[in-house]
Amino acid sequence: MTTSFTAPFISSRHTSILSQHQLNRFDAVWDYEIQWFEEPNHRRGGWSGVGRIALEHNGASPLFLFVKKQQNHGRKTLLHPLSGEPTFRREFAWLQFLEARQFHAPKVAFYAEHGSGEHQRAVLMTVALNEYQPLDVLSDDLRANVSRKQQMVLIQKIAEEIRRFHDFGLVHRALYPKHIFVKDAEGAPEIALIDLEKTRASRWFMFRAFFDLAALNRHAEGWRFTQRLAFFKHYLHINKLNFLSKILCRLIIKRSRR
Repeated sequence: MTTSFTAPFISSRHTSILSQHQLNRFDAVWDYEIQWFEEPNHRRGGWSGVGRIALEHNGASPLFLFVKKQQNHGRKTLLHPLSGEPTFRREFAWLQFLEARQFHAPKVAFYAEHGSGEHQRAVLMTVALNEYQPLDVLSDDLRANVSRKQQMVLIQKIAEEIRRFHDFGLVHRALYPKHIFVKDAEGAPEIALIDLEKTRASRWFMFRAFFDLAALNRHAEGWRFTQRLAFFKHYLHINKLNFLSKILCRLIIKRSRR
């Protein structure tokens, strides 16, 4: 069997702490025992899971990292029609892409692959978004304790950032509230997107909007009609729906009811 090894990517910001904890090699990270958030996902003939660790460093506050591991959990591509490629490889690439464009998403600390075929493995470590909370966790508290005016500020900020993400030519393909992270929801909100394993490039704006907004509309429980409409108009940069935007809106609603 031919074995391939991809030299690890290590963020310059985290070289020291990863070296201190001897987590600067693929095998060390792979063998490092982590507690899974939930049982690993078994699909595609393999498995994939994620856990969280805390690393102490020179008496400073610990660095919290998410560690994702997968084995034989790939997807076929034009460049790899037979062996496929780890789904983390695509996520790693998109996270680097977004960081270069100053779009909020988890920062990569470490990425590496090892093996091929049925023994293909990958590990991805990202820095935890400590000051952020997932939108689905925040929603009930926001409805109960935050003014409707501030709720609208947050919704418009989410629309703005998702539109910016789409304007990069990307479609998230898993745009659920649990993957939208919010910082300072009651002040000047900041938005980050996570879980980019399924993200793809698409040249068609209507497809990007249709696919992702239908998923968000379906899972955004508790949003009032006026909030959904405000989100849609802010996303499209319009004050009033026109003929084309009404068509897109109807298509999104139809898909979100599936």
